[in-house]
Parts: sequence; C-alpha cells; structure tokens
Amino acid sequence: MQIFNSGLFWFIEGILFVFVVLGMGAWARDRGLRVPVWKWGLFMIWLLLAGFTIAFVGTSFGEGESVAGTRGGLLFGAITIIAGVGLWRVLLAGAEPGGGDVVSEA
Repeated sequence: MQIFNSGLFWFIEGILFVFVVLGMGAWARDRGLRVPVWKWGLFMIWLLLAGFTIAFVGTSFGEGESVAGTRGGLLFGAITIIAGVGLWRVLLAGAEPGGGDVVSEA
C-alpha cells in the first residue's frame, strides 16, 4: 500500500476535489438552481467530510492499520452518505419541477 504514503495520493485527491466543485457549479447552472453562499458553504463542509473519510481510510491502510481503516471507513462513510442525502434535499429545496435543460418544440 505504498500509494497511500506518497504525495501522489494527496495530489489525486486534490484534483478530484477541484473537479467536484466545478461539477457542482455546472450541475446547478444546468438545472437553473439558485445556489446561495450558505448552500455552497454546506456543500464545502460536506466535501471536506468526504475528503476526510477518504484520507482517513487511505492513511490507515497506508500505516498498516487495516482494521481501523475498515471500521473508520464504515463509520465515516455512513455519516458522509447520510449527510450527502440531507445536503441533496437541501440543494433541491425550492427547485421548480421540470427545471433544467428542457428542449421545447417551437
């Protein structure tokens, strides 16, 4: 598990972080959602939680603590998924049904 001890792992995680933030902006624009600053803040907090979960598991496996990595991954993973579902509902609150990329026939 040498990959978790190298800077390459953290570099890849940083690249994925940037892609997720850019993707969130594009996703919101495509659907015509208003995303105020506080929703971006919640999204960033969730993204940090998800990054922490990945980092915890990666670091634990890299240090040879596979039991801690597995248990922590299950615990933090469950918390991250539950928080993600809640965030999804908050982000879509107030969205108009059928909004987004709609092709209309003229």
